[in-house]
Amino acid sequence: MMGPGQGVARVARGSVLAVCCLAMSLVAHAAAGGAVHVTSGTVVGGLALSGMCIAAADARRSFGGILTVVLLSQIGLHLFAGAGGHHVESSGYGWSPGMVASHAVAAVAVSVLLAHAERLVWALWSLTRLPRVPLLGDPAPALNSLIIVRSYRPKPVACSALWLGGPGTRGPPR
Repeated sequence: MMGPGQGVARVARGSVLAVCCLAMSLVAHAAAGGAVHVTSGTVVGGLALSGMCIAAADARRSFGGILTVVLLSQIGLHLFAGAGGHHVESSGYGWSPGMVASHAVAAVAVSVLLAHAERLVWALWSLTRLPRVPLLGDPAPALNSLIIVRSYRPKPVACSALWLGGPGTRGPPR
């Protein structure tokens, strides 16, 4: 059985990471007052980001590893968006304090969510690897074995023994 770091599961995990990074980058950019333009640079950046995220999904990542990928994606997407003419009118490719802060806060928030999702995916996958317990019914007896039949009969108890303890019967003591 292939794990979450291989095959289709790896591509799915990397694609989720790429979509989250791209959406977060565009939302954080708009929240900081920047205009969102879909240019050829943004498309090339999104494709490069997808490749980077699928490559990073080869193993289980910690919060620090996910935060590193998300922060690198923010820098890369910001530069690719600037290469498409996004920041031509401003100097410094739009690295204003508000823009940097909004990208950083969004990167930390998305990284926390993705780290928890990563833990959940790997925990669910580890549950599928637990040994299966076969359903046990009434097993058929072996043909050549000795079958011991036990009889459970109640032992007779004297009636006076029942009256010695407990609340007893009504009336004066005997």
